[in-house]
Amino acid sequence: MQAVTSAKPAFRLPVPPLLLIVLLAVLLRAGFILAAPGTLSLDASGYDDYAVNLMAGNGYTRMDDLRPDSDLPPLYPAFLVVVYSVFGRDPVAVAAVQIVFDVVMLVALYAIGRRVGGERVGLLAALFTAVYPYLLFQNLSTNDTGIFIMLLALAVWMLLRAADERRIRWAVGAGMMLGIAALTKSLVLLMLPLIALWWWRMIGFRRAVLFSLALGVGFAVFVTPWILRNTALHGQLTFLSTNDGSNLYQGNNPCVADYLSVGWDAQWVNCLNPTPPGMSETETSRWFRDQALTYLREHPGEWPRLFGVKFITLWTPELLPRTVPPTANLDDPTVLQYEESPLFQAARIVHVLYFGPLLALAIIGALRAARTGTLLTTAAPLLIICIAITVTYVIYHPSTRYRAPADPFVFVFSALAATWLWDRVRGKANAS
Repeated sequence: MQAVTSAKPAFRLPVPPLLLIVLLAVLLRAGFILAAPGTLSLDASGYDDYAVNLMAGNGYTRMDDLRPDSDLPPLYPAFLVVVYSVFGRDPVAVAAVQIVFDVVMLVALYAIGRRVGGERVGLLAALFTAVYPYLLFQNLSTNDTGIFIMLLALAVWMLLRAADERRIRWAVGAGMMLGIAALTKSLVLLMLPLIALWWWRMIGFRRAVLFSLALGVGFAVFVTPWILRNTALHGQLTFLSTNDGSNLYQGNNPCVADYLSVGWDAQWVNCLNPTPPGMSETETSRWFRDQALTYLREHPGEWPRLFGVKFITLWTPELLPRTVPPTANLDDPTVLQYEESPLFQAARIVHVLYFGPLLALAIIGALRAARTGTLLTTAAPLLIICIAITVTYVIYHPSTRYRAPADPFVFVFSALAATWLWDRVRGKANAS
């Protein structure tokens, strides 16, 4: 007679792990708002000027003479108008509402990680992002980072659904998310051809063409009205914003590599040629662009150092900019809090200790994904985001805040490595 044995039931949390991670993220962000409300400021962002003028009936402008402009894309100012209308013009209210963006992003990131590497990868990626100290501050500040990451996460989730289910509605949905995201950062445009190539690999040429057209239609729904507005305003074809020229010149000039090497921001460079007076907004942008291209054309020997320094600045675990140069002309002294505050000095150390190991794990995870074939299949949308952000800011000018939208997707690779290493260690332990 065989003895009847009962298997020991597996331990189960009374609350789903993802819900615990989301609750932890909300508590951390609410705690930060309560503990350090003084670090949140409307003055550290040009978006507030647009929102105030929109609410005052002055149109879309942040110019002193109130003439309409296209310097920055419109999504985040429109969001601020909604928040100000409901809760008042208060950075704490903005931060509180933006917690919702992080919640949606974490759920989408979990779904992405689960699709790429399984349940543990999804949970770990969400956890790494939920407690990531830099985004804890950055996504509560009055800037577009939080909403941009959320839109990217939703787009990637829909891209994966489109490839899995072969349903065109997911391609349209992904295009819409990317189109809305482009109204914060135009670098999204670089992702579209890479997505088409990835679909070609995943679902075949014909279906990839069809899905790419659907993606483009969804994308165009949101960006076309703004392009038409800008074109009518300036009397010539004008895309999402006109600040590309100034950003290109700030990132490509004789002194920017030196500035970045000592931890200063490219926006404070003091070697730019004086801007000729009397030019229109588009003429000024074109003039800036010409200055940058002239410098690059006349100094090809500087390219390796220039682009190498920008790449390192973008991906270093150090929190940059490190300090404010003594020659900086600060119209707004708010940025000095990042240099002088003990809280932010401590945050710089924490950032290195947190992001550094996760970046190392992400490299291992990407190599592992390449070896298993995952890097160019299910993980490819994550790689596309990292490529687009890297190319953009190596061409223009980098900082930690510009890299930050890639970080949650980097953490998916970190989670892949962590689970793989854990399984290896546990396997060796069991074997011994």
